[in-house]
Amino acid sequence: MLFKFLLLIITFQNIVCLRESAVKRCARAADSCLLASEAVEGPYYWNSTVRNDITENRPGIPLKLSITVVDIRSCLTIPNAVVDLWHCDGIGLYSHYIAASQGQMNGPNDNSTFFRGQQITNSRGISIFNTIYPGWYRGRATHMHVKVHLDASLSIMDGGAIYTKGGHVSHTGQFFFDDSLTDAVATVYPYTTQTIQRTLNDEDFIYRESNGATMIVPIRFLTDEFTGGMAGEITVGIDPTATPQPAGGGGGPRPPGPPPGPPPS
Repeated sequence: MLFKFLLLIITFQNIVCLRESAVKRCARAADSCLLASEAVEGPYYWNSTVRNDITENRPGIPLKLSITVVDIRSCLTIPNAVVDLWHCDGIGLYSHYIAASQGQMNGPNDNSTFFRGQQITNSRGISIFNTIYPGWYRGRATHMHVKVHLDASLSIMDGGAIYTKGGHVSHTGQFFFDDSLTDAVATVYPYTTQTIQRTLNDEDFIYRESNGATMIVPIRFLTDEFTGGMAGEITVGIDPTATPQPAGGGGGPRPPGPPPGPPPS
């Protein structure tokens, strides 16, 4: 009798999960304290400023992304952590590496800074970024990059731009998005201008190797139409004492100092 009752509960939970749409998929609870998988840093990392809005008016579907940082040892949230976020624009280009992300050359070659920023977690361990739903490029599923820095200090540069310095990196990872949702996003501008065949999550080796299914960002719509804006919330569980190397060792070390050129507005 007990077995049948438990089986009924499991079956009901599975049905609920399956019935949820791509934007309301089953996800880890906000109070989860699972260790987030490390993922490759990638070739397009560069220091960025502390700022909430990282769009710089680039086109795309607005996305308000909330990232909660949790200590897996205690399941308590971590205030004053530096969350470092970067991703490509709606057509697959990375700022500071525009030529490189078009396959024209290697390394940074411009001073652009769109879709790069850092936020300090608040007393509840939450950082919030105003960005867009990211685009995609050849060979990779739709994703964002994230680092979590601890014990960093703030430095105010001429012009008022705020940078972090010092401390240590306790996590380097990637966020992913539901393929069905990206299918819908691909039907609107500027995503329609991307002509390459999109790589699905299960086809992405980094997604597979870094247990990417656990880092899919749950998304909800802010209006009746998804083009009117989205909100996403995800939890990143870290060991604050750890200094893990990014999986695969790609991308090299954190570059010293602020990026060249004028600070972003």
